[in-house]
Amino acid sequence: VEFPAGARVAFDSGARNVRVHQQIWVLDGAIEVSVGDERHQLRAGDCLAFGLDRPTAFRNRTRKAARYAVVIVGQPETIR
Repeated sequence: VEFPAGARVAFDSGARNVRVHQQIWVLDGAIEVSVGDERHQLRAGDCLAFGLDRPTAFRNRTRKAARYAVVIVGQPETIR
């Protein structure tokens, strides 16, 4: 993801029937990731893994564009 300087994006997320996990890996620059009430300052080379069960926001508070990779994985439903 190319993330412009000063950009912010937020996602409402709540409880789901399937557990969904996301991992962010910052390739260039710096971003702030909020997961619920937790805030994480990430720089190039940092990774953050979390469940998508709370509101999530990404913010680039710098004057330089950032780049990051995102992986999203859903836990398969159990067959009964």
